[in-house]
Amino acid sequence: MGFPTKINYTWGKGFPGGIASANPRRSAIPGPMGFVAGAAGVTVAAFGWVQADGVTVLNKPIASEAPTGFVLRDQTGLITTYLGESTMTLPSGFNVQLMTGGDYFAAASTVATPGQAVYASLTDGTLQTGVAGTVPSGTVATGWIVTQGGAVGSTIIISGAVAPIAGSNE
Repeated sequence: MGFPTKINYTWGKGFPGGIASANPRRSAIPGPMGFVAGAAGVTVAAFGWVQADGVTVLNKPIASEAPTGFVLRDQTGLITTYLGESTMTLPSGFNVQLMTGGDYFAAASTVATPGQAVYASLTDGTLQTGVAGTVPSGTVATGWIVTQGGAVGSTIIISGAVAPIAGSNE
């Protein structure tokens, strides 16, 4: 652990990628091999896509499709970089849990206000927020919304539906 660089006077409301409430949750159901992080690893608290093999997860899609789910922070991180102090990356080959519904803490890369839609970057799965139906360039709609907003860089809460979407095969 490095030398402290700041003092917090109150506890943070949560950590990006963590569960934000006791409300019901929903996860993507993997096949018998489970979901595993791809060659470059998978970033926690970003959106992930299951690749064509049905097992590998990356923070970018095969095509411009909606992400499979939000990458949950449910494992103890391994710091694999020499003298590293922290990481939000699941190393290649590690299990990945993708959440498709529920309430989760996330990091705001744009100003977030309750009710805004959540969009996922097509290059790294990070999220942006905005008015529903106005998909920012380089992103795709996720079907998630902001339920507790915040400034850029702050921790927010995003929510996804926990019931199957009408007309889906789930």
